[in-house]
Amino acid sequence: MRKIRSNSIEQTTPLLRWVSEGQIEQIHFATLEVLERTGVKVDHPEALQLLKDAGCIVNENRVRIPSWLVEECLRLAPRKIVVANRKGQRVMPLEKNRTYFGTGSDLPYTIDLETGKRRRSTKKDVELACRVMDYLPNYDFVMSYAIASDTSPRVSDLHQLEAMVSNTIKPIIVTAHDEINMRAQLEMAALVAGGKEELRKNPFLMLYSEPISPLVHTNDGVGKMFACFEYGVPVVYTPGILSGATTPVTKAGTIVLMNAEALAGVVMAQLKQKGAPIIIGGGATPMDMRTTATLYGSPETMMNYAIMTQLSQFYGIPNFTEAGCVNSPVPDAQAGMEAGNGILMAQLMGANLVHDVGYLEGGKTGSLAFLTMCNDFMDNARYMGRGTRIDDETMAVDVIDEVGPGGNYVSHEHTFKYFREEVWMPKQFNRSFWEIWEEQGSKSMEDNAEELAKEIVAAHTPELLDPTIRQGLNDIISETDKAKAAIR
Repeated sequence: MRKIRSNSIEQTTPLLRWVSEGQIEQIHFATLEVLERTGVKVDHPEALQLLKDAGCIVNENRVRIPSWLVEECLRLAPRKIVVANRKGQRVMPLEKNRTYFGTGSDLPYTIDLETGKRRRSTKKDVELACRVMDYLPNYDFVMSYAIASDTSPRVSDLHQLEAMVSNTIKPIIVTAHDEINMRAQLEMAALVAGGKEELRKNPFLMLYSEPISPLVHTNDGVGKMFACFEYGVPVVYTPGILSGATTPVTKAGTIVLMNAEALAGVVMAQLKQKGAPIIIGGGATPMDMRTTATLYGSPETMMNYAIMTQLSQFYGIPNFTEAGCVNSPVPDAQAGMEAGNGILMAQLMGANLVHDVGYLEGGKTGSLAFLTMCNDFMDNARYMGRGTRIDDETMAVDVIDEVGPGGNYVSHEHTFKYFREEVWMPKQFNRSFWEIWEEQGSKSMEDNAEELAKEIVAAHTPELLDPTIRQGLNDIISETDKAKAAIR
């Protein structure tokens, strides 16, 4: 909304607040109680020593974290983290109420764009997904989307990074098998950025790592995080849970446990390095008690994310959440409803990094056509998120007087001036009358999405890497693969 005040305009965008500030404080204090009374399990030796030296009660690998230490580390964590693109341009400032969308990673299956059949994902699928996201404007960052299952499993995550960085200039979030592979990916990123210090100044890479619910912080999970801080690379350290299986089934209990895991990560990060760039949040999905499916598209999931986003804003730490991920196995009406609801909620609640856009089948299957559909869903959410412009021009009192009773506005210059910004225009929705729709081939939105995906794959060429850098990336992958083969 906009308010007129002495010829000036004040912009107010619509924002969603799911619970009260008092309830957020209740969750915070419950989280502190869990960390102090129950504690967490930490399997990383350096992290254990840091926690012990900082005043935690450590019994073997069980750590109880005092409330004062959590509060102190929350003050040390950065309130703003700026992420660059591959060219070093600082394009993604993570701060309160700034929302960015991207896919998730590691889908084992892909719906083939040519045959329409579901098959195992390959490295080529990672490349094509990144080219599609490089072209579509509403994808702000990328993850691998698919698994490079046709490469060496020892270094498939490195192949995925090579495919991503070769097919888009947008910021990248990676996963890593272990600390060894994470360090190899950091070397690859430094090579692309022009050196370790250039990467540190303008990181285009982020890591997604996670604890194991309930309340376990693994050696690899923490090790990968600590390695990134040496390069100044931001880390998304967030739990991925199933309510009723790895957390309490109640929504409030789920959030308290997840928040405890995330804040334990904040403590370890800040003890390792003051001001370490850490991002909190997580995947807060319930489990279907009939099928054990992860319910990405359920209302409970987005209700959880709304509260977790409020929590991150309460702490002043950027957050990582999900939307646009659905349980439908194909891009149908159910998928559209689940994806659209989630994406709009994420925009209105002011989440920062919104990943897993375009997931089908509860995070098992990908589709380039569905990625193009979700581009329109995100565009719609962003349009609504900008709010309604209210000022003298848009209230149009003079225009109403000029046209008068019984007139029309179709030919008025005011309509010509404003219709493009006042009426949202999707790229793939069907808005034609029936006869025109038939003349144009009776195409569904699914048909339009598939056609657009094919056009992008055929015509869009991303900005290419220097051939010497490409060779350097492949050399790192090969050397890491040989080293890991020798270890085993």
